[in-house]
Amino acid sequence: MGKISKNGAIGIVVISLLLIAGVPVILSETQEDSDKLADDLLYSRYLTFHQRKELAIVSMDGIIDLYKENGISTSELTALKAKLNDIDSEAKNAAETINRNEFYSLVEESREVIKSFRELVKESDIEGKGEAVKSAVQDNKEYLTGLKAETTEVKKDIYLRAIDNRLEKLEQISNRLEIKGADVTEIDEKIDEISINRSNISKDSDIDALKEFHQNAKEGAEEIRELIKEAIKELKETK
Repeated sequence: MGKISKNGAIGIVVISLLLIAGVPVILSETQEDSDKLADDLLYSRYLTFHQRKELAIVSMDGIIDLYKENGISTSELTALKAKLNDIDSEAKNAAETINRNEFYSLVEESREVIKSFRELVKESDIEGKGEAVKSAVQDNKEYLTGLKAETTEVKKDIYLRAIDNRLEKLEQISNRLEIKGADVTEIDEKIDEISINRSNISKDSDIDALKEFHQNAKEGAEEIRELIKEAIKELKETK
């Protein structure tokens, strides 16, 4: 075998460096993809929070109206209701700006507001509180049912888009790794597995089936990320 010249050796090193130069970027992209999925799901959690908040507001209105009918001051209860609405607005903004800590802090704060409302109501001996709440919910049944249906449809769309975006990104990363010489057989098998399951899910699927699929897909994507790490490690070791 002929001796490799100094320039030839340098050339080999340069080629090797070029082959693995994109590795940190690829690994970073898998993390960015996971973060994007979490961003999408954060807003879906806000929608669930908003739906439950609206049910709480309707119930509060039932109690407040009962108090008014009986000449009882509602100032404290009304203030708590207003506070809950303010929290909802802030939670929506936190979800839209991907401020997770702020969002979950506001959710916890909303629970304390509802708890305070209930404790104030318990202090009163007025009769018919349970009936007032049931009546208010019944009167607003169409609105609450419509809100739940709307929330469910939007959440379904978010779940599906999140998975589709992740699959597309993982396929791109797999292709780039293969071009660099990595064995991506296991990675592609996992991607195909998720893709096949995805083909059986649509916006017409019920929310429980969609949640189950999403959880399985999320776990599968994490397995793929680990396989990508291994492929990158092997590339580095062979170059």
